[in-house]
Amino acid sequence: MATSTSADRILWLRTRPAVPAEPDLPADVAVQVAAVALADHPGAVVDRIEVDPTGWCTVHLVTRAGVRVVVHVDRDLTVLGWLALAR
Repeated sequence: MATSTSADRILWLRTRPAVPAEPDLPADVAVQVAAVALADHPGAVVDRIEVDPTGWCTVHLVTRAGVRVVVHVDRDLTVLGWLALAR
């Protein structure tokens, strides 16, 4: 039986892939995106807005009933759809 030394071993490191930073969203555009998303869900509160490199925005809302809703908005400020998340 051969003995293994540290010189014979390979160390595998798991690293997170380099994820590009989200582009900055100007405040006036963020307000417009939030207003469009809130028009579909009156009384909700904006939790956060994410923007991807293509310019599409994802608005995370919390409704009065406490339901978390994700609204997708495109560059032309059109709501593409929304999804209510399970609790």
